[in-house]
Amino acid sequence: MKNEIKIDLPSRREKRYVVRSSKQFLKLLSPYVKRKKFSNNEHVYTIYFNNDEHVVPFEYSIKARRYLPGFIELPVLDNDVYFLDLKMGKGEHYKEKIRLEATLEEATKIINEKYSFSEIPLRPYVLVEYLRHHYIPKNTGGVRITLDTNLKYFFFSKGQREGIEIGREDDYTRIEIKEQGQSNKDLIILMEELLGRINAFPIISKKFTAYNFLGLYYVKTFGTPFFKELKGCEIEAKLETDSEKAFQEAKKIFKEGKSGFKLSSRFPYTFESASINRYYRDNEGLFKAMFRGDKAEVVRKGNVEIIKNPLNLNCILKRKEEKGNVVPIDSEMIRSAQLQGELYRMRKAFWVDNQRTGRFYHISLDHCLGLSGILNQMEIEYTGTYINTSHASNTNEKEIIGDISNIAKILIEKIPLLKPSLLTKQKWLGIK
Repeated sequence: MKNEIKIDLPSRREKRYVVRSSKQFLKLLSPYVKRKKFSNNEHVYTIYFNNDEHVVPFEYSIKARRYLPGFIELPVLDNDVYFLDLKMGKGEHYKEKIRLEATLEEATKIINEKYSFSEIPLRPYVLVEYLRHHYIPKNTGGVRITLDTNLKYFFFSKGQREGIEIGREDDYTRIEIKEQGQSNKDLIILMEELLGRINAFPIISKKFTAYNFLGLYYVKTFGTPFFKELKGCEIEAKLETDSEKAFQEAKKIFKEGKSGFKLSSRFPYTFESASINRYYRDNEGLFKAMFRGDKAEVVRKGNVEIIKNPLNLNCILKRKEEKGNVVPIDSEMIRSAQLQGELYRMRKAFWVDNQRTGRFYHISLDHCLGLSGILNQMEIEYTGTYINTSHASNTNEKEIIGDISNIAKILIEKIPLLKPSLLTKQKWLGIK
């Protein structure tokens, strides 16, 4: 292992955007910036570390990176020298970063000595390969613009050296703006204006995009068809927390199944995902658009009804829910609507079964960043029932509410960090 390497922007604000083509943006920006080549190796391979329980906290980014002259058709874990980047978040955009140089084996050892999030060691988990071009201001410093194209995402299952391709982003460009301090505020304002002119939209990080693709891979490869009894509405419990540890503790509770609810044997995976949730108003009313890449899933929800339940928990909500189409982020529907608010939602989730009825429930921890600050919530939501159970055609809303109540009560009693809540994200943002 070598010494820590000096980097140009150790503390930075980062913003990410997606555009169909970067040519127009670069043409508009060309009077103010110039291309910067650090070497001829501009093909980037970034490995993110985690484990199957997804114990790395939301705002940490632990990765090993190397630069090559061209793409490798199928990435394989080797013991070459990487730059080990440790990046810690301090809010929606602000990051602190240090960099070391080490072999992948050394990097893995360093990471597990430095971070003990659980007894399960961290390993190289997902990999992103892409072509990166750097740009810097012509006359000042403190800002770097990077353009990433031809992105491919890979997953390394436990004990395997060969990557499994899980997704691609090859029809649009990622633009990242990294700024240190307020050294070039006017240029930042100008770039944001130019990005607005070319219909650029915010995009989640590559790490979370990899996790989104991994979730889709798991569903496609291992998912079991199920029947959703209640259509057109959602029933969920909300629990307030200020600690990410509550999620790991919750999953441990349901591994044994002593309470009648058990971690789903059909689908035991822990999911991690993210989306940028924007709230808009159009002629039909309020809707939420969940931005992932160059697409957005549209959801419309009705008024909240507080549900009376057998355990008198003041945290169970019901409302109509209409999931619309997945539309391009630059569609007329999005561009013509009035933006009401925005948050960056990061989520970890798992599923539990009612061992008697076969119904199963989604338990998630949401970490939301927005103008209102930081919101951490655990949610328990009814998902469905497996088709081959005797209850597939016997909808009983009271039983579902009873299940959600029981799960919430178990969590509240066993995890002091959790408290009942009726706060919706829309209300948190102050949207009426």
